[in-house]
Amino acid sequence: MKSASIISISLLLVTLCLLAAAPEQSSAAAEAARLNNLGVAYMNQQSFAKALKAFQDAAARLNQGIALLSLGRVDEAKEFLEEAVKRDPADPHAWYNLGLLYKNTSNAQAAVDAFRRVTEIDPNDADTWYFLGSAYSLTRQYPQAIDAFQHAIKLNPLHASAEFGLSRAYQQSGDVAHAREHLQRFQYITQNKLGSPIGLAYGEQGKYSLAEESPAAMEKVASTIPVRFVAVNETAGLMAKATSRTDQDVAAFFGPGACFLDYDGDGKLDIFVSDNGKEGGITLYHNRGNGSFEDVTRQAGLDPSFHAVGCTAGDYDNDGATDLAVTATNRIMLLHNEKNGKFKDVAEAAGIKGEGLNISPTFVDYDHDGDLDLFITQYSSHPYFDPRRRGIQQDGQIQVPELNRLWRNNGNGSFTDQSEVTGLSVRVPTIGAIGGDYNNDRSVDLLVTGPYKVATLFENPREGRFKAKIACNGPDGTTVGVAVLDFNHDGWMDVAFTQTVAPGLSLWRNQAGKKFEAVPLPKINWVRGWGVAAIDYDNDGWIDLVAVGETADGKGEVRLFRNLGPDGFQDVTTDLGLDKIVLKDPRSIITGDYDGDGATDLLITQNHGPAVLLRNEGGNKNHWLRLVLKGLNDNRSAIGTKVEVFAGTNRQKFEIAGSSGYLGQNSTFINVGLGQAKEADVVRMLWPTGVVQDEIEVAGMREQAYNEIDRRGSSCATLFVWDGQRYELVSDMLGAGVVGHWVGPGQRNIPRPTEYVKIDRSTIREKNGKLSFRLMEPMEEVVYLDQVRLFAVDHPSDYEVYPNEYFASNPPYPPFKVVASRNPRPPAGAWDDHGHDVLADLQAQRYVGDFELLPFKGFTKLHSLELDLGEPYRGGPLRLLLHGEIEYFTATGMYAADQAGIQAIAPYVEALDAKGKWIRVIDDMGFPAGLPRTMIADLSGRLPQGTQRIRISTNLQIYWDSILIDRTDQMVARKCRLNVSRISTSDRGSTSRQRKVQI
Repeated sequence: MKSASIISISLLLVTLCLLAAAPEQSSAAAEAARLNNLGVAYMNQQSFAKALKAFQDAAARLNQGIALLSLGRVDEAKEFLEEAVKRDPADPHAWYNLGLLYKNTSNAQAAVDAFRRVTEIDPNDADTWYFLGSAYSLTRQYPQAIDAFQHAIKLNPLHASAEFGLSRAYQQSGDVAHAREHLQRFQYITQNKLGSPIGLAYGEQGKYSLAEESPAAMEKVASTIPVRFVAVNETAGLMAKATSRTDQDVAAFFGPGACFLDYDGDGKLDIFVSDNGKEGGITLYHNRGNGSFEDVTRQAGLDPSFHAVGCTAGDYDNDGATDLAVTATNRIMLLHNEKNGKFKDVAEAAGIKGEGLNISPTFVDYDHDGDLDLFITQYSSHPYFDPRRRGIQQDGQIQVPELNRLWRNNGNGSFTDQSEVTGLSVRVPTIGAIGGDYNNDRSVDLLVTGPYKVATLFENPREGRFKAKIACNGPDGTTVGVAVLDFNHDGWMDVAFTQTVAPGLSLWRNQAGKKFEAVPLPKINWVRGWGVAAIDYDNDGWIDLVAVGETADGKGEVRLFRNLGPDGFQDVTTDLGLDKIVLKDPRSIITGDYDGDGATDLLITQNHGPAVLLRNEGGNKNHWLRLVLKGLNDNRSAIGTKVEVFAGTNRQKFEIAGSSGYLGQNSTFINVGLGQAKEADVVRMLWPTGVVQDEIEVAGMREQAYNEIDRRGSSCATLFVWDGQRYELVSDMLGAGVVGHWVGPGQRNIPRPTEYVKIDRSTIREKNGKLSFRLMEPMEEVVYLDQVRLFAVDHPSDYEVYPNEYFASNPPYPPFKVVASRNPRPPAGAWDDHGHDVLADLQAQRYVGDFELLPFKGFTKLHSLELDLGEPYRGGPLRLLLHGEIEYFTATGMYAADQAGIQAIAPYVEALDAKGKWIRVIDDMGFPAGLPRTMIADLSGRLPQGTQRIRISTNLQIYWDSILIDRTDQMVARKCRLNVSRISTSDRGSTSRQRKVQI
């Protein structure tokens, strides 16, 4: 989301600039901020009228203009936006939205002037340059348009709309070669889902088109509250008596790690520890719910004597149960949750190989296909890198093999090694890793620690190999652990490292994704740091920092630094009783509220001792909110989701990571501190696939669970007709005309640009003596419409007529003709592939859908529908009139399915011959192209003589609710073409969710 540091929001209220004034002024500012944030959330929910009311109550005049623009009240919006640019000529939001208004009202030159002003204020916004190019194209100033589009592409090489605009500008300039080059580039970007085109809906037109959020106020942090951390191993049942190992290799020296997870789905945090358990190795503790745990390692099918190093938890197969990935020397375990209290190691069956010194596992959806991939850091066995042998000299060049492994989830239970092709395998030992979006480009990056003084940031380009960058100029020494946090509330994720030299811990501020800058911390006397974590221990709404390390005399310590906002950090270790915690060789530290009281607890592992559980007593005196998220089109664990929480003037940001940054996993349940606020004004979730979900006025002091909404990012164009009272939805259309849709590696669809839609005579009435239609694009897609024709079909009253329409996967596409039907009959019998009789369903227009859905949108397991034609086919006309709809597959779904070795299978038709054998007679019957409609399947002359049973099979999510068999001899229907008398364009807001839509 936008950084508050670049937002000018002086138009909200004068009191927003007077937060340091009298208490009543500060209270008024907080209320204005709350109302404005509510308005922004309503905008994201497409509830523009509610947003306008909130902005009016907040006196947020610029945002009122943006809401009015979204409501289509252009004249009123223009008044507010023109006022905004006069009040603050340096506000890019005001000029940008004014430019959109001018562009949408065909005032192209004014749009050019407005967008040019934005480029002067912020020359680094690619979307502004795109719209400037579009405005220049409207004025036919093609050289200037080309220059603007090139600026956009330079700033964002994956800007699909800029590529398309550049192609058209070259075409209009007569440069066919360059036009073709950039059209191909546009198709490549869109078919591989590397970038999304600019849309027409709110939220899809660039960051400056969005309503402005209230800036986070850097207010003084509230006074501390009494909090203590208490070791509770004995009462919690974590009294494992670990024995020291003498056979440790380098990998074991770094461990063990630990994970907070809910493996049995009861809502309580369980614990997995990778070594030093009661029987020497791994341990799984089940949370009883009364503050205590029981050791269920053996009951879970795990070997308690097995020595592991690191772990991470996540639902890699999206079956609703949390799985585990565990590292060890020369082994990686992928522990599949069998949903019966047991785990099963499926690494070998999944194709995951474990050679090497495997250290930290991290679940991450690097390719944004909706399932979790697995990244593994690896260390070197070379003596030079052995941290136990300090001062060793090395003669000659050190030879290190390719280390690190990225295992891509294929979505079918198997994984493929993508280490080399992604550029993530390096000849450098690595230790810790964590995923996060450090430059806010909506692609998850990887931050990796290791012994070469500086941590490496692998930037995800969404296309090709990751780009390795030095994360920051420091810290000195080997970096070990890493944590991500937005400690200063600016919307950019900052990082903290532990390292093997003094002071052992460092914090780095993210400078708008360009670099990291060191932040002072209280001095400590560590010579080596290990695990580090972000935690709001007192729920004051400011993220604190906790870490474990060692002093020069080998003493293990845990230190906690309280975030004082603008006043830096304070070492509160002694105040919290953490100085009394005795540690021996501490390693990993993870956070989670194991007892569900709203205060975040700590678990620390030890290299030569049992894990130490520290209960937070008192942190829940401030208000808090626990968020439990579950993905739908994204991974079920919600890993990679960004969460923003607004409460008054306080704004916090979190990212759900697939590891703790060092050998373990924090709880993926987010504990949010609210301070004295009783509720969060807005909880905003940005899911990895780009869906924004806002929840409003969320009560605190409780757990709130949210499932990812099933929001469609795109749609087909829709057709409405005047029925005498309102504009009634007829259907969607042009689904087969999509451009650049990914259908396979190196393949894209061939669009069909023409479609015929039937409008029933009973639904249409005159409006002011004319037939009135509205064609609408309700979501993000751009529709290029160059011809509209209306045909009236005259036919006998005892006939029904249909266009010869269906969605064909490939040419030849169905030719236009009118199909006449008279007295069609239902089949004599109908059965699904389970043997269920579904004839009554088809006769009652109840859809048939007893098939298994796959985790790829629009895909199912192969299934069939068998029909009895009633009488054997003896030649002549035979057609199926099939009424139904399809849950459209997406390019992302097709991409993910292809990784799993699954291709789309269009409906095909088989006939049962006289020998009882099914023979295929039609390879592609087609399917209904979107919302419910009737399609024609012409079987005339294509069935063997005597055929009485046919079967339709597909793996697409198609729902039939009526099938009729028609044997009508075709008549010649008279078609009359009607001329269009007037065409106009306008904005119409958004459609409602009901089937009957009024616009």
